[in-house]
Amino acid sequence: MRGFSTSFPRGGGGVGLLLLRLAVALQLLSETLFSAVSPWWLTMLPAGLAALLSVLLTVLLVLGMLTPVAGAVATLCQLACLGHAGWSQASPCIVGAFTAAALVLLGPGAYAADARLFGRRRLVLPASAADHNRF
Repeated sequence: MRGFSTSFPRGGGGVGLLLLRLAVALQLLSETLFSAVSPWWLTMLPAGLAALLSVLLTVLLVLGMLTPVAGAVATLCQLACLGHAGWSQASPCIVGAFTAAALVLLGPGAYAADARLFGRRRLVLPASAADHNRF
């Protein structure tokens, strides 16, 4: 599947993307579960469904599964939080929205389930029938 990410960097870049995924996931989870000001999108959903969505996004981001989709939804959640929180509490929402958007643009990295599912593979072609007839 070529649409998810063009590369899955290893080494320092892969570790950096892993840390970025963890930061976005933890920020989203902490804002949802421990914030004094309830994010706007939580008021639109029943409490159980909103908590389930937050936990699901957190798990997807930590594992690196469907990272661009989970990151885009996390970006929208952070922007919705920004619209409801006001300017006095806008800083965490802005940082969360930018880091989630950066994660969408950069991809999951090599240390993610997406890299295992959609990463590059070595293709070994079998010998043709003509090659077998020569010997």
